[in-house]
Amino acid sequence: MSMDDNGHASIILEHDILRGSYIPTRLYGRESQAEQILCCLSPATRKQKPIHTWLYGEPGTGKTATAISVLRLLEEKHRLRSAIINCWEKHTFHQVLDAMISELRILGAEWNRTSFKLERIRSYLKGRPFIVILDEVDRIRPGELSTILYNLDSMLNAGLVCISGSTQPLYELEERVRSRLNPHTVFFPCYTRPNLEEILTHRAELALAENSWSHTALRKIAAMSQGDARVAIRMLCRAAVQADHHQIDRITTTTLAEQVKTVKKAREASVLNSLTQDHRILYNIIKQKKQILSGGLWHNYLGHCTRIKRRPLASRTFSDYMNMLIQTGLITSERARVKGKVRLFRIANTCPE
Repeated sequence: MSMDDNGHASIILEHDILRGSYIPTRLYGRESQAEQILCCLSPATRKQKPIHTWLYGEPGTGKTATAISVLRLLEEKHRLRSAIINCWEKHTFHQVLDAMISELRILGAEWNRTSFKLERIRSYLKGRPFIVILDEVDRIRPGELSTILYNLDSMLNAGLVCISGSTQPLYELEERVRSRLNPHTVFFPCYTRPNLEEILTHRAELALAENSWSHTALRKIAAMSQGDARVAIRMLCRAAVQADHHQIDRITTTTLAEQVKTVKKAREASVLNSLTQDHRILYNIIKQKKQILSGGLWHNYLGHCTRIKRRPLASRTFSDYMNMLIQTGLITSERARVKGKVRLFRIANTCPE
């Protein structure tokens, strides 16, 4: 075991492996999705244009890790050029181009004009295969996303991997852009408990001291994580940190019991972070009101958008956004006991399995 600053033995040997950003060498339970992505991107190895892909699923289902793992495989074997863009941070066309220029280390692209930056990238690539991973594209407004995808698709032999919580942003694109993009969609379901146990075992074997954990403890974490690998890994890390804090050399049911109350909050935060600002506004209104009818929710939402000077959703897409919140398990919906097609929304008591 390693020693902490106070001279106590720590059961954590490799902190980085317990981080959500760590990309494992093996993707447990995601073999089918990885194969689909590889099939779509493989034309790039023959200097042909890849098939665009759209990866979607709830938070913690391995979308980003799988995409990056496949990309690294192609880079190692075929030395493909690529860029990974986090659209949470880069949500305008200008910012996306800046990030691509930075990753590709293209010189002489300092001018602020978007058209100039785009031309510098095209000139640098010279038609060579290129792959862009756009993570969390649902953070970008539909109009801006249409501009980004249209222009990136126009680059010869460029392949796009869009990662989102759902396919909804795809159908909100301008029709000409959606038709031109025509991506292959890949669904990432929630992990099964056996999948999560495999993931946790792999991390524990690499990151923790021998005999500092048990399969019983990992099974309990997998059961509490409800299909979300991010939550499971975070719980394992916290359990190990708490064991160190209490100066014990093993993760126990006691260290896990301390986390049970935080599981729902962690899951809620993970799901909300994967959704758009409009989803979060609607969710917070329901949370504040405890329960609310669909008409009241719509009017409260419009009022909130007016106060923060935000352009609201179109009324025709309101039900789509609410269906997404229901599917994530954050809220429940039932028919209200009034005339008409009125729904009653409440915050869910538990997260979905």
